[in-house]
Amino acid sequence: MDILGLWRSNLERTKSQRTTESYIRHVRSFMETLGIEEEDLLSLTSSQIFRFVDSSSLGPSSLLANLSALKHLFRFLLRREFIDRERFTEIEQAIEEIREELNARKKPAYPKALTKEEIKRIFEAVKGKRYEKIYSLFLYSGIRLGEFEKLRKENFYLDKSGILWVKLEPHMTKRGKGRLAPVLAPTRDETYRVTEKMLRWIENYEENFSVKRGVLQVYTDRLSKRLGIPFSVHSFRHTYITNLVNSGFPVEVVKEFAGHANVRTTIETYYKFSQKRAEELVTRFLRG
Repeated sequence: MDILGLWRSNLERTKSQRTTESYIRHVRSFMETLGIEEEDLLSLTSSQIFRFVDSSSLGPSSLLANLSALKHLFRFLLRREFIDRERFTEIEQAIEEIREELNARKKPAYPKALTKEEIKRIFEAVKGKRYEKIYSLFLYSGIRLGEFEKLRKENFYLDKSGILWVKLEPHMTKRGKGRLAPVLAPTRDETYRVTEKMLRWIENYEENFSVKRGVLQVYTDRLSKRLGIPFSVHSFRHTYITNLVNSGFPVEVVKEFAGHANVRTTIETYYKFSQKRAEELVTRFLRG
């Protein structure tokens, strides 16, 4: 049975090319380490997973990536009835137990915001295309991909000060809690320029922003490789939130704009000490 071939077909329909290749590579590495064949995956035991981790020379982050791929594969096998619920539960419990141990050892990884130069190169590559408009929306509103899928023209409104807002209803968000996200650039003048363009684009929302999730992810993955810039759609969200932090917005405001479940996520992920930001805040204070 061509287990990995069937799984690959499923991944290609739901994941980007990069994720697909990464998942397949991780599972093949797992099989090679244990010396097993594809058909042996159907009878895999939790003890074999523990043995893989114990014998591997990979670091915590790489092991976690392997386990994520493995779990996805076994969820696929369960849904296609290649394995029963009991075997899946055994595998899942082993993976979660190992994940807990590895996460305790793993150094915190902070999301990477795109630099001005990277943003410039990305937007030069998509200038005049639909993706210029889509990327702009992600970059200047910080919305998630799942939220973008549910957006419509009526979810936008312009306030009296000229700020454009994205109104996300509870059913549209990750946490099931509605929020308002302002369309903001790093500076006031840039914000108004972006707003002017966004208002024009929103008039024909379906024409300018309608794209399937998988198509967008695959396009972005290929563009990332072509430009030599490691980024995903989610990178625009990280950049938006980082810009809010660097502009001096209070943490509780950033939390609400970003739609984080609690303020601890905002603090631990984005409020790392920055000497440059500290100096700018001191300078701003002295200017009164």
